[in-house]
Amino acid sequence: MLSPKWLARCTAPIAELYAQAESSILDDMARRISTYDFYIPAAQYQEEKLAMMGMTRQEIIAELSKRTGKTRQEIKAVMEAGAEETHNSDGAIYEQAGKEAPEKISPKMRRIIHSGLKQTAGLFDNLTKTTAKTATRQFEKALDLAWLQVSTGAMDPQSATRQAIKSLCKAGIQAIAYPTGHSDTLEVAVTRALRTGVNQTAMKMQEQLADEMGSDLVEVTAHAGARPDHAKWQGKVYSLTGKTPGYQMLAKATGYGTGAGLGGWNCRHSFFPHFSGQSNTYSKDELEEYTRPDAVEYNGKKMSLYEAEQTQRSIERQIRRWKRENNALKAAGLDTAESAAKIKLWTGRYNNFCAETNLKAQNWRTVAYNKK
Repeated sequence: MLSPKWLARCTAPIAELYAQAESSILDDMARRISTYDFYIPAAQYQEEKLAMMGMTRQEIIAELSKRTGKTRQEIKAVMEAGAEETHNSDGAIYEQAGKEAPEKISPKMRRIIHSGLKQTAGLFDNLTKTTAKTATRQFEKALDLAWLQVSTGAMDPQSATRQAIKSLCKAGIQAIAYPTGHSDTLEVAVTRALRTGVNQTAMKMQEQLADEMGSDLVEVTAHAGARPDHAKWQGKVYSLTGKTPGYQMLAKATGYGTGAGLGGWNCRHSFFPHFSGQSNTYSKDELEEYTRPDAVEYNGKKMSLYEAEQTQRSIERQIRRWKRENNALKAAGLDTAESAAKIKLWTGRYNNFCAETNLKAQNWRTVAYNKK
């Protein structure tokens, strides 16, 4: 079993690695925009823009590719740590139930780990390609807007440059663009890919171990702040196969095996062995406490833990946004007074929010990096 807390923290090293890449990419874009001659004729602008986009795309690929080795090391380290944690924690539960669990990970489980590692690493390889494409398009749109504003006399070059940089930093580097118009940032894409990959691999290992141990019942982990559609099935006992009378089948009840269900996209839930006659780990009162609509209060407003965590994430995004902008404006040689003030403002709000709601500050989520 991987605990919700373990799954929440396991992506920190990869998030840091790609935050550094994002900062470098944005800084390079800012420099390019700040040194561009926006007074050139339209035909010349289109020609030069195409050349600049090509260079930008290649630099994005290079920036991400040079981290490929480190990325694979981090993925492997997290995957192996997750496998070891899962094997040991589930093994201890089997031992407590009087069953002799294998001391070492079996060859079949090793193959599951290898498959999970290969699949997750493949997702990161694909992210390099999609990020290069989507981020280059972001750069083009920012450059087009700046050129149009200057060429029409709506803005001077410095103002247009500042606005273009601000637009890029507000959105952050986009990794995936969907036909619906929605985009995922690089940060969201990498953390989701790793957390989902390691969790799904661990649960496949657990299924294999349960099969080897002749066990069928599992209890799903629970945590405060779970998504409402996940909160309804967390903390309960299910049957892996549906063959144990009196218990719902895990896949049917939780959506296990689907993107939106247990162990799906960015999910922090897992499961662990359970045996008839055992008490559930989570009491009814505890599960209800996790979903209370008035669990915390902030500035006189009552909210659930889920709503509070979503607000916390929102504030963290604002801090990162203004830190990105501060770095990029410095790279472009532009004034950073506004972004510095915003960093101070949102950091103060963050500290106040965490103190008033008793939520733990996740300072690693608020970091943006200067180019190394």
